Amino acid sequence: MKIKTRALITLLIVLVSGCAQQPTQEAANPVSKPQPEPEKMAVVIDKNASVEATNKSTPSKIKFSSNPKKTSQDDLWQRLRKGLELEEYYDNPGIEKQVVWYSNSQTYIDNVMKRGQFFLYHIITELEANDMPLELAMLPAVESAFNPQAYSHSHASGLWQFIPGTGARFGLKRDWWYDGRRDPVASTEAAIQYLKYLHKYFDGDWLLALAAYNSGEGNVRRAIERNKRDGKSTDFWSLGLPRETRAYVPQLLAISRIVANPEKHGITLPELANSPYFTTVKLPEQIDLSRAAKMARIDAKELFQLNAGYSRRVTHPESPQHILLPIQKATHFQMTLANTPREEWAPIKQYVVKSGDTLSEIARLHRVPIKHLRSKNSLAGNHLSVGQKLKIPGTGFDGPLGGTVDVYTVRSGDSLWSIAKNKKVSIRDIAKWNSLNVKAPLKPGQKLKITAKGNGTATASTRKLRYKVRRGDSLYQIASKFNLKISDILEWNKLNKKNYLQPGQRLTLFVDVLRI
Repeated sequence: MKIKTRALITLLIVLVSGCAQQPTQEAANPVSKPQPEPEKMAVVIDKNASVEATNKSTPSKIKFSSNPKKTSQDDLWQRLRKGLELEEYYDNPGIEKQVVWYSNSQTYIDNVMKRGQFFLYHIITELEANDMPLELAMLPAVESAFNPQAYSHSHASGLWQFIPGTGARFGLKRDWWYDGRRDPVASTEAAIQYLKYLHKYFDGDWLLALAAYNSGEGNVRRAIERNKRDGKSTDFWSLGLPRETRAYVPQLLAISRIVANPEKHGITLPELANSPYFTTVKLPEQIDLSRAAKMARIDAKELFQLNAGYSRRVTHPESPQHILLPIQKATHFQMTLANTPREEWAPIKQYVVKSGDTLSEIARLHRVPIKHLRSKNSLAGNHLSVGQKLKIPGTGFDGPLGGTVDVYTVRSGDSLWSIAKNKKVSIRDIAKWNSLNVKAPLKPGQKLKITAKGNGTATASTRKLRYKVRRGDSLYQIASKFNLKISDILEWNKLNKKNYLQPGQRLTLFVDVLRI
């Protein structure tokens, strides 16, 4: 018995020793253990500004995976797929054309989703809170390609492409400083309210609601009434709607079908973390967005995209007074802001009143509403004194969104005419940008601010628009519609006034969206 026991012990020692020396698959290829959830971000709050948000993880820049099957537990696409509710329409023959197009447009999808990374988490969160189909998160992809500065010939603007009337109807503020249609947060809230209204208006039919979002509930209602009179079906697919609307709803369904199963369609979607990208930082007064970008140490273009609602690249002097920032940059911004004198937040022009000046003329010259001049300078009325110094609210120089600003040093022999010709801008614009009297001579060494080369009518709210000429259009009608000069349209498009416009012809227009 003792011999058997010793033999058994010896055998066990050999087996254990052998296992300890045998390399396992796990040891050769270590498996990453799930990381503990990061602690919530500590946000520095001071009495003059605040950050509204916490985050569970810091979002990274967009990455495009070479493996379409690769997903993670915190993948935003997985969350979106769980909320899809319109799958019953994904196999409708009416969307096949759009499915084929998207399936062959990987580069286009890459570009759209690269912009969408900033906004998708917020949009999905708001849709879920309102118990709405998450296919609607793809609506800005169809409407604006996720570009908050997008502008259409029908005067629609922003991620959700609100026209002025509908935007005002759903509470989007619009003034000289700010356009809520381009504000990602405000416009998303308005779009959800509008879509909920349309869904209820059409008795719970989402396809009819989407059709009405594109062409108006009146058009859809009249199409339904016509079909009823003719004894026809009143579902979306049976209605005689405008061509654009007949393609619009299938576009949303097609891209939703792609998102639901990208691998099946040969498409790779970017990796998007299931965490917020931006947060709201409240401010007590104006700040120049370029200065804010430097304080936050982010690219100015990204900040402009997140804060596209501000038409002048400066926050509103009254309301709203906040900016959107990438979450991971909020703390540094707060610390820098707290240590920066307020007078450096937004450069203020100073104007010395001359004989003959009036408040209305100064306001017109600097493109600032009179009430803001009064407010900034604590003026009770319009009375001015020669030599009085006025603060002009704004950025110090109102350059166009997406444009560039150059500082030109006047040389001996220069004139406004020669500089304007060389820079491809107009004399009146140089005079306006620099508060000059066009009759006064220039001085060598004088500094002039020049912006938007090649566009002589650029302002902070200028948008480049490609307009498709319709049957019956004339230069006069187009100029009147967009508040432009015929001479500018001719110059931008190298046209002769004697030439007739042709239906389908494309015109380049530089449109000030605040003046139409």
